[in-house]
Amino acid sequence: MQADENWALVGNNGSGKTTFLRLLFGDLIPAFGGAVHWFGCRGFAGLWRVRARIGFVSAEYQSGYDKNITGLEVVQSGFFSSIGLYEKPSRAQRQTALREMDSLGIAHLAGKRFHAMSYGEARRVLLARALVNRPDVLVLDEPCAGLDIPTRELFLETLEDLSRTKARLIYVTHHIEEIIPAITHVLYLKNGTIAHQGKKADMVKSEILSEVLGCRLALTEKDGRFWITGRKR
Repeated sequence: MQADENWALVGNNGSGKTTFLRLLFGDLIPAFGGAVHWFGCRGFAGLWRVRARIGFVSAEYQSGYDKNITGLEVVQSGFFSSIGLYEKPSRAQRQTALREMDSLGIAHLAGKRFHAMSYGEARRVLLARALVNRPDVLVLDEPCAGLDIPTRELFLETLEDLSRTKARLIYVTHHIEEIIPAITHVLYLKNGTIAHQGKKADMVKSEILSEVLGCRLALTEKDGRFWITGRKR
């Protein structure tokens, strides 16, 4: 992955997406003969340094964030990689958190309790939490799971805007319609191996998607997005 690229990682459930992410975060050690290289460094600089440069948002993480604190406190907890806020943020950290919330259009959630938020509001608060450390890469693990269509489209629009000014994206999904125009490359996983990878224009095709997902599908492109329009005969 190069500095000007945004990748989508696509595959069915059980294809290996979670294993891939665990390797990326250093939760798994590669099999003998394999290696993970972070940010162009061949040596190992320590997991905390790596993770400090990676932001993370997922539906699963949201369900595990069980501290009913305010939206601002949730965002500030990103500075300490904690669930809940156990250290007093500095004035600069508070200002940064408020600025990120304002940039995402959620400043009004600063004083609202996390568990009182709608599902979509909470997801956007966690996105702000992931951005406060100015990560180099933002990993989104099926981030639209559980969102209704209007909220999903607002979230994807926000990511499109972020891609122009902030972190590079790794977007993990099995919904082809969530591949936004900002995505430049696609990697397909199938049965724990890489089935295909390359530039989006070469990868998002009916034949390749049908092979990877194991179902003959027809695709249509409109305004830089792709949609499954039925089974290909």
